[in-house]
Amino acid sequence: MLRNFVLLDGNLGDRQVGTFNYNTQTMEFGMTISQDVPPEDLPLSIEGYALNAKFVVSHADTLRWVRGRICPPGRHNIRDILKDNNLDEYDEFSLLTLFNARCDKDDLYLVEC
Repeated sequence: MLRNFVLLDGNLGDRQVGTFNYNTQTMEFGMTISQDVPPEDLPLSIEGYALNAKFVVSHADTLRWVRGRICPPGRHNIRDILKDNNLDEYDEFSLLTLFNARCDKDDLYLVEC
């Protein structure tokens, strides 16, 4: 099953700056960056893709973006974090969607379609 999201930027008045998807069967991530937003207006975490005209982001690059927004598996209290959030195991997608991909690096967030 493909889960689809819009990628919004709170710093730009909740403007859509891209899309995000996750295939629950293959466990692959994908992301597109909007060509309607000037690259210099995008947060650093995705600006580089637009500056290089890479508007369709590969699974590997999207996974790197995801991992930059969630707790790493080696974090000293990761078991407590998982338990507190009713997660049985470390799962990047579950951790990402737990807080709608929000992190302290920028004002990006996901909303499921």
